[in-house]
Order: sequence, then structure tokens, then C-alpha cells
Amino acid sequence: MNSITLDAVSGTSTLIDAKGSECPIPILKLKTALKKAADNAVFGVMTTDTFAEPNVRDFCKSSGNEYLGVENFDGYDIHYVKKLTIECQRCSNMRTVTLGVAVAGVLGYTAPQVLHSTPSGAVIVLFAVALASLPPVLTNNLRLLKSVIKKANTPSQAETAQ
Repeated sequence: MNSITLDAVSGTSTLIDAKGSECPIPILKLKTALKKAADNAVFGVMTTDTFAEPNVRDFCKSSGNEYLGVENFDGYDIHYVKKLTIECQRCSNMRTVTLGVAVAGVLGYTAPQVLHSTPSGAVIVLFAVALASLPPVLTNNLRLLKSVIKKANTPSQAETAQ
């Protein structure tokens, strides 16, 4: 991944200082900033936590934002994240739902074989992978369902104007 400097990315970028904090604090600070930001805003998250990179990458993947890269400095790193547009987040939401359906299908196919017969090695591997994928898939699908319910219960601008 190419090294990116904050100045080169955008004049509207924001630097978040999370140095000295361990995860999930840098992620929580980033999440708060992303909620308030316009689409395509770029953030630099300054961290000293050695596990920040995989955590920021995973957060971006699950939230539908783009991880642009990391720049290493003496004693801290800056992780660059771009807030993607609503359309991109919709694509991410669709992938989340599709993955949930796929995991449920694989478990539905492999679980009876694992429980009631002598399954092949491939079936055991499929079952193990689907089972390992279940917690994040459930978490992401529940998060998505919660946001859909929240949107459905929020009055529209037309209703508010009346």
C-alpha cells in the first residue's frame, strides 16, 4: 500500500489524536468523527497501539468506509480512512446481508451432516469456517437491522413539516 500524507489527501481532512489509547478508543473516536463528516472526508487517526492497524482495517470493512493506508512515524502511526458515500455503504450493507444468507445456507447444509453422519473433510472445513464466521456476521446484520428499524421509526421531512 502506498504511503499517503494527510496534506496530499485533502484540504478538508481531519487528524484524530488517539495516541496513548488502546483499541477500541481510536475506533470510537473515528466512528464519532465519521458520523459528523461529509461523504468523502478523509481522516488521519494517530495511534500508538500496535494492534490499531488490523482493528482500523476491520472497522472500515464492516462500516463501509475505505482504509487508505498507514504512515509510520517515530513512536506513532497515522491510519488514513475515507468516509464513503451512502451508495457505497448500501453496497457494503448488501454484502453484509448476502454473507449472512451464505453463512446460514452453509450451516444449514453442513450441520445435519456433521451431527448425524460421518462427514467428509470438505464438509467439516465448510462447517468450521461458517461457524467461525457466524459471530461477526450476526453482529453486522443486527447492526444493519437496527439502523433500518431506526430509519423506519424516524419521521420523514414531509411528516415533520405537517
